[in-house]
Amino acid sequence: MGFDFNKLKSDIVSVGKDVGNKVSDASAVAKLKMDIHNKEDFMEKQFTELGRAYYLAHKDEEEIPEKEFFKPIAEAEAELARLQDELLTMQGAKVCPSCGAKQSKESSFCNSCGAKLD
Repeated sequence: MGFDFNKLKSDIVSVGKDVGNKVSDASAVAKLKMDIHNKEDFMEKQFTELGRAYYLAHKDEEEIPEKEFFKPIAEAEAELARLQDELLTMQGAKVCPSCGAKQSKESSFCNSCGAKLD
């Protein structure tokens, strides 16, 4: 009995097709997982923007059920403003009260809007 090259060729082709199908399936699964992840990220960003919009629309109201969530945000905003002022001071800069542009400490007028600086 001799070696059957035709059978070997057929087996190799069959295994190659199986591997190709498995790679294709794995690729499709990876693509779906990436699509799911991207859609979840999109939704999370939308929820964040919705929360920001709600907060900005209602932050000055006293009687809303979600007010407990507002206090930490307000505290973080105040701390952020303090840290930004500290950074500007360390950098020898100041902020224009009209437009918010960063200016050198020596500037008398804003380079962006022309407003007089203190």
